[in-house]
Amino acid sequence: MRLDPAEVPGLPLAAALVLRRGEVVATTPEWRGVEPGTLAYHTGQAELLVSGGRPPGAPEALCRLLLAELERAVAAMHGDQALRARVLVASLQLVAGLPAGSERGSAAEVLEHARAAIQARVGGVALEVCPPPDLPVPAPARIALALVQFAANAASHQGATCLRLRVGPGPSFYVEWPSGRTGGVRAIASRHPELRRRWGLGYVRTVADHLGATALPPGPTAPGWAGCCLSLGSQRLTLPLGLYAARRLVRSTQTWEQELGAAMPEVRSTLLADLERALAEAEATGGTIVRRGLVAARQAGPVTWAALPPETGPGRVREVLRGLDHERALWSAPEPHATRVHALNMLLARSLGEPAAAFSPENFRAQLERACQALGTPVPAAVPILACPDPRLVAFMLAELGGELGADASATWLTVAPEAVRRPLGRALGVRGGERFPLVGTFTLERPWN
Repeated sequence: MRLDPAEVPGLPLAAALVLRRGEVVATTPEWRGVEPGTLAYHTGQAELLVSGGRPPGAPEALCRLLLAELERAVAAMHGDQALRARVLVASLQLVAGLPAGSERGSAAEVLEHARAAIQARVGGVALEVCPPPDLPVPAPARIALALVQFAANAASHQGATCLRLRVGPGPSFYVEWPSGRTGGVRAIASRHPELRRRWGLGYVRTVADHLGATALPPGPTAPGWAGCCLSLGSQRLTLPLGLYAARRLVRSTQTWEQELGAAMPEVRSTLLADLERALAEAEATGGTIVRRGLVAARQAGPVTWAALPPETGPGRVREVLRGLDHERALWSAPEPHATRVHALNMLLARSLGEPAAAFSPENFRAQLERACQALGTPVPAAVPILACPDPRLVAFMLAELGGELGADASATWLTVAPEAVRRPLGRALGVRGGERFPLVGTFTLERPWN
């Protein structure tokens, strides 16, 4: 579907149509400029920028600290370890809503990153890498993780024991395996986190949308071979978007058809019900954005636009945590980065309500000493603790915020040093000097501590 600049103000989003050289062509009334988390969708010679319309909160600030630490860790690595970590970090930046900027590479870089990651992520398969053509590509590390997902699914769902990486015209990136199959396989994975169960195929959809690419499910690719493909050959608008007149669909993007037509039956029925309500209320309100469930709609004269806005805020943060867990085989790091990344991951998970593990006093003390040594911070004096918190988290908090460790029969805490308010972690957590930051259980970042 082609989007005319005159149609942009009617979209049910905070959005702007921007030429590649940065000139703003058209906007919706809600557009307030590029904000953290703004996503870009290709529309040919321009890009449609879509903002979440929500100011970043404390979990998002913590997430950015985590991503920055991951980048610093990659810079300290070499060889395949660095390639694997770069694939992971670039992909987490994508799901967090951070743009790739002008990052460019080559088809050879895509395959080299994919080779290193597949060898760590997919065990028990032989891997062949065909010499690629000399072609420039955007975001090579992000493309590589899509190939890793193809390879993992081929091994687990197609029983492949031999894989081949190949680059075709477009360029198109193939993961192939020997097969006598003559038909394709249906693969269902929504691009919206709330509508899918599997992170891997959801990431493939995300990176395809980011690049304006097309992801093709398993099917025959050559005599005796089957495979999956990510093709950059014809960039298209990938935002799920539909135009309705008198409640009937007039035009839509291919991704809109995918989301409403290829979803699981129970998901599809919910989306269609939300769409019907959104269209009706948009017609009744005349020109304002209506949101029902995951569907947003706005009337624009005789027609009504409907869209599935991208996930924002805590939903993206949860996707980062899911990605770290799903792709943990790609991650290993030297100290002090390993301890810092672990601690930030734990902080982020707890801020979203995830339970914290408890440690025995013996394990806590031994691991705390090692973590403090790795971070170059003094080991705190021993205090009687019954339910011990994560020792690496405690060491990290002491290194970043200073203060003193304390405990009683019901709680364990860090009494924050006064200078912590001027440090990045202190600003993200919203702490004040002298307050007690809880080290056990979950916490809420939107209110002050006791």
